[in-house]
Amino acid sequence: MIDSQTQQRFRDIQYNKIDVQPINHTTIKDLIGTLNNKVFDEKFEQKYSNYLNERVFLFKVIYDGQGWEIRRTIGQFQQLEKDMANNIFYFIFHKKKITGSLERDDPKKTLVLLHKFLKMITSNEIIPQCVLTFLEISCINLPFKMKEGFMEKKSGGRSTRTCCQSLETKLAKWDKRYFIITQQSLLYLKGPEKERCQIRECLSFDNDFSFLYGKKETGDDNKIIIFFSQRKLILKAENLTAYIDFIYSLFKSIKESPYTKLHRFGSFSPIRTSDCKWYIDGDQYFEDVCDAILQAKETIYITDWWLSPEMYLKRPVDVRKYAQSSEFLYTRLDNVLKLAADKGVKVLVLLYNALLSFLYNDPKHSKMQLESMSPNIRVLKHPSQAIPKLFSHHEKMVVIDQKIGFMGGLDLCFGRWDNQKHLLFDVHPFEQLWPQIDFSNSRVRDFFDVRNYEQTLLKENEPRMPWHDIAIQIKGDSVIDLSRHFVQYWNHVMMTKQKKKKQELIHANDLKMEGFVPTDTSSFIDYSNVVYAGRKESLIQMKQPILLDQIKTKEVQIEMNQTIQQDDYENQRQSNAQLFIQQQYKDFINQQMQEKKLIPTVDDDDEEQNYYILESKLINQDKWKSKIKAEKSDLKVLKNSGMQAKMNLEFFIPHIEMNQNQQSCITQLTRSSGTWSTGIKQTEKSIQNAYLSLIQDAKHYIYIENQFFISNTAGYPVKNLVANALISRIKEAHEKQQRFKVIVFVPLLPGFEGEIDQSNSAVLKVQLHFEYQTISRGGKSIIETLKQDGIKPENYIQFFGLRQHELSPEPNSIPVTEIIYIHSKLIIVDDEIALIGSANINDRSLLGNRDSELAIIVQDQIKVDSIMNGIPYKASKFAHTLRTALYMEHFDMKYEQVIDPLSLQFEKESTAQANINTRIYKQIFACYPHDDIKKVSDYEEFKAKKHLDEYDQLKQFIKGFAVTFPLQFLCEENLNIKVSQKEYLVPEISFT
Repeated sequence: MIDSQTQQRFRDIQYNKIDVQPINHTTIKDLIGTLNNKVFDEKFEQKYSNYLNERVFLFKVIYDGQGWEIRRTIGQFQQLEKDMANNIFYFIFHKKKITGSLERDDPKKTLVLLHKFLKMITSNEIIPQCVLTFLEISCINLPFKMKEGFMEKKSGGRSTRTCCQSLETKLAKWDKRYFIITQQSLLYLKGPEKERCQIRECLSFDNDFSFLYGKKETGDDNKIIIFFSQRKLILKAENLTAYIDFIYSLFKSIKESPYTKLHRFGSFSPIRTSDCKWYIDGDQYFEDVCDAILQAKETIYITDWWLSPEMYLKRPVDVRKYAQSSEFLYTRLDNVLKLAADKGVKVLVLLYNALLSFLYNDPKHSKMQLESMSPNIRVLKHPSQAIPKLFSHHEKMVVIDQKIGFMGGLDLCFGRWDNQKHLLFDVHPFEQLWPQIDFSNSRVRDFFDVRNYEQTLLKENEPRMPWHDIAIQIKGDSVIDLSRHFVQYWNHVMMTKQKKKKQELIHANDLKMEGFVPTDTSSFIDYSNVVYAGRKESLIQMKQPILLDQIKTKEVQIEMNQTIQQDDYENQRQSNAQLFIQQQYKDFINQQMQEKKLIPTVDDDDEEQNYYILESKLINQDKWKSKIKAEKSDLKVLKNSGMQAKMNLEFFIPHIEMNQNQQSCITQLTRSSGTWSTGIKQTEKSIQNAYLSLIQDAKHYIYIENQFFISNTAGYPVKNLVANALISRIKEAHEKQQRFKVIVFVPLLPGFEGEIDQSNSAVLKVQLHFEYQTISRGGKSIIETLKQDGIKPENYIQFFGLRQHELSPEPNSIPVTEIIYIHSKLIIVDDEIALIGSANINDRSLLGNRDSELAIIVQDQIKVDSIMNGIPYKASKFAHTLRTALYMEHFDMKYEQVIDPLSLQFEKESTAQANINTRIYKQIFACYPHDDIKKVSDYEEFKAKKHLDEYDQLKQFIKGFAVTFPLQFLCEENLNIKVSQKEYLVPEISFT
C-alpha cells in the first residue's frame, strides 16, 4: 500500500528535470514600480537609494510541470557561489570565482552569463540543497506558487489567546522558518528538505488579509506584520534583499489572488465557469459519487452533517447472506472509501460533532469505523462539545482530486436514498432499495443506536418517509473554491486541536484561475449561461413539435374514469367514486369562483375551452359549462403587457432533450461561515445576500423548494429577510400590474418524531409555529401583509407540499399514506438562474454565524427556446430543465403542460389537481395536516372519518404528489413551546 501523503504532497527531487530560463533584468526600484503601489515612502527610498538602483535579474524556473519566477541580485549569486565552494564535491568553485568576472555595465551580457552559471550547476547529477533553495525548489508539491524562502518568525499572534499566551508572545524568540506564498495562502515549514517539510501552518488569504512593513509601522526596516482572519504573523528578513522580495510577493498575492477581496453577494468566491449537472432525488447522485470515489487518484474531501459508513451508495442491495460477496457490498460507503484509500488516495472527512444526547448522528462511530478501514482515512469532528454548541456544520460536500465536486442537500447517510417514485415500501424480499435501518421514517420513529445498522426501526404496515432532495455535480473552476473552503475548514479544526504534534494541515492546489469573471461585471444580470444535468428518469423526448394552439384549445381534462366496460356492480363502484370526486371538485370550483381566482388561459372565442370537464356518465357537462360561462364576465384576461398574451399559432413548443451531458455554466460558490466554523473574522452570509438579490431581480417567477420556511415576518427573534424580499417583489408586481408568480414547496410537517396529540411533539409544533408566523399568521406574515395592502395573495404566491400513497405488503395489506419529506434547498428564478445548496430558509442557515452552509449559483451559457407568459422566451437550459422536471414529477404533467411557468392554464390544472389530491387523501386516510383540524382536540373526530374501503375506487384520481399546504392547520392552537415543557430550556434561536 502506498502512503498517499508522500505520494501527493512530497516529492524526491529529480535533478535532471530542472530547467532555468532567463526572463529579463531591471532595477529593484523599477520592479517595485510594476506593482502600481506606493510601496516605500520617500524616507526609505532616500536611505536605501543605492540599493534600490541595484540591478535585479529575473529567471523562470521550470520543474515538475510547473514554472515560477525568481528574482536575484548579483550579491545573491555571489553568496550562492560561496555556499557552493563550501561543498567538497564542487571543487571548481575553489579555483575560479565565476561571478567576479561579470560585466556589470552590460546587464544583458550579465543575464546571459548568470543563466549559463545556473545551467552549469543544474546539469550536475547531484545538486546541493543551497542551489535548490536558491531556485525555490522544495520537496513540497504546491503548484502555482509565487515565492519560497526563509524568514524569521516570532511565535504567538493567535486571534484568541489567554493573558499568559500574550505575555509569552512578548518574550518569544525568533525561529527560522521556510515560507511558501501561493495564490491562495501563505504556509510555513521547518525547511524545504523532505524530512522537514511538514506544514506547520497554512493561512488562507481572504478579505481580512493585510500587512504592515517598514520602520514607521513595525519599528524595524526588515520587519513585516501580516494579518489573517486566523492570526497575526510577525516576520523578519535576514537582509534587505530578502525583505523587499518577500514584500513584492505579498503585493502580487493581493493583486492576483481572488480571495483577498469580496465578490458578488459578499462571497469569498469569485465568479467562475464550471460544468454542472443537477440531480433530483438521491439515486443517481449517490451512484455518481460512488463511481467518482472509485476513480479518485490523489484526494477525497468529505464534509457532512451526518455520515453513515454502512450506507449503500448503489441500490438495490441483495441482502441474502450468500450475496455479501457481490458487487453491492463494495458499494457500501466504508468499503468504497477503503478501496480508494488502499490505492494510496488520501481520504479526509470532516463531521459535525453532534451530541448523542440531542441527535442520533453518532460521529464517534463514523470516525472509528472509517479510520479502522485504512491509515489513509482521517476523520475530524468539530466543534468540541466540552461546552455544547447550539449550531452545527451543515454543509454537504464531496470533492474528488480537487477536480470534481458534489454538493447540495444530501448527506452520505441513512434515510437519504430515494428516486422519483418515492415508494413507501420495499417490494422485493431480497433485492432491497432500503436495507435494514435505512428503511426509516423519522416522523414515526427517529433513528437511534445507528451503529446497530442491521436493526429494523419500523413495524408492520408502517411506511418509510420518502425523501425529496436536490444536488449538483461540478467540474471546473468552482471546485477550486470548494477545495479551498474544505482546506480552510480542515486547518481551522486542526489548529484548535490540543495535540498539535498530531496536526496534519493541508493546502488546496493552486489551480489556474481560468474562466475568471471580474466581480464588477455590470451586465451579469444578463444571465447568458446554461447548464443541464439530471437523473436517469428525466429523459424528455418530444417526438414532434406541438402547436401552442393545440394546447390552448385542448380541453383541460382530469380523468375520472377510463373506458368503462364492466358489469353493473363495477359500474356502481365507479359511480360512487365519481360522485365523490364530482362533489369535491364542485366545492373547489365554487370556492374559486367566490374569490374570483379562476382565470381562463386566454380570451378565446371558443367558450367551451375555459372550463374543466370531469368525464363521467353521471356528470351533466352542460350544467358545468353553463356555470362556468355564467362567471366568464368576471374572468376576462387582462390585455396589458404583464398578463398572458395571445399566442402566435405558428409558434412551436421547442424540442428539448434532457440527457446526462454537462455543459459550461457561470457559477459562484456562496456560504454561511463564521469564526466558530472556519475561523474567519468577518461573518460571511453570502447565501442570504444571494437569495435577496435573486428575489429582487426576478422578472417573471420564483420557484422555491426548502426544508424550512422561517423568515423575519415571523417576528422576534427571526432576522433573515427572505420573506420581506418576497413581499416587496410581489407588491412591485401588483403596482405595475405584472404577471408574476411565486411557487413554494415545503414539507407538510417538520421531520421530527411525534404526533400532534402527544406530548413528544414540542419541537414539531414550534417549527410549525415559526413557519405559520412567517407565511400566514401573527399579523405580519406574508399573506396577511399582502391582504392588508389590498393584494390577493393567491394571485401571486402559492404553497404546496408532497404526499404519497401505497398498499402495504402482503399478507396484511392495507392502504397507507405518508408525506414526502422535502429536504431540498433550491431557488429558481425566471428559468434563468438557480441556487442549489445546503442552506435552509431560516436564521440558522442564513445569518452566517450559526450553521455553516454551502450553496452554488448557476447561470447557463446555453439558451433554449421556451415560453414565458404565453410568448416566446429564451430560457437557460440548466434552470429550465430542472424546473420543468420538478413540475412534471410533482404534478404528473407532460412537458408541454409545464413549459410556461406563468401559464394560467397550468395554474388552473395544477391548483385543481393539488386540491383534488388533498380532498381524496382526506376522504380515504383522514390524514393530517389538514385545514379542518383547527385545534388538537379536532383530531380525534377528524381521523374517525377515514374510509380505507374507498381506496381502490379513488386512488386513480390522485395525480402526482402535490397537495395544498394547509394554511389553517392548528390555527387556533398556541404552537410555541410552553414553560412546562423541557424544550423550553433550549434557547429559542435554536428553532429558528
